[in-house]
Amino acid sequence: THLGHSFPTRRSSDLSRVPHADPYRSYDAHVRIFDRRKPLVPLLDHDVGGGIWRLKWHASRSERLLVAAMHGGFRVVDFEGLGGSESVEPTTHAKFDGHESLAYGVDWSGGQTEKGEDVVASCSFYDHTVHVWSC
Repeated sequence: THLGHSFPTRRSSDLSRVPHADPYRSYDAHVRIFDRRKPLVPLLDHDVGGGIWRLKWHASRSERLLVAAMHGGFRVVDFEGLGGSESVEPTTHAKFDGHESLAYGVDWSGGQTEKGEDVVASCSFYDHTVHVWSC
């Protein structure tokens, strides 16, 4: 649990480059972003449709988060304006459901396609497959 909250959470080891904002993953399908200075109330709470196994911020787009959401597949979520003075409404930039079992591991490749899309590698749990896709 996180500071007395009833939901089980784990802080992502990949911290945001937005000052004081830390993402937490949870098996209840919610990405929560907390301000370290006010840790009892999440800044954002976004449902991604499945328990979260992995979070990974984009290396150069600080608002973009890659999510492995077990039964919810893989998602790229944008938190445009995070760290600013106005409220943020998360949006799903892309979703990948090409695996036949739990969305487990995911990471940015660091490369881009000819169209300028980011390249992502993802793997699933039970069927032991790896897919490379772009968004």
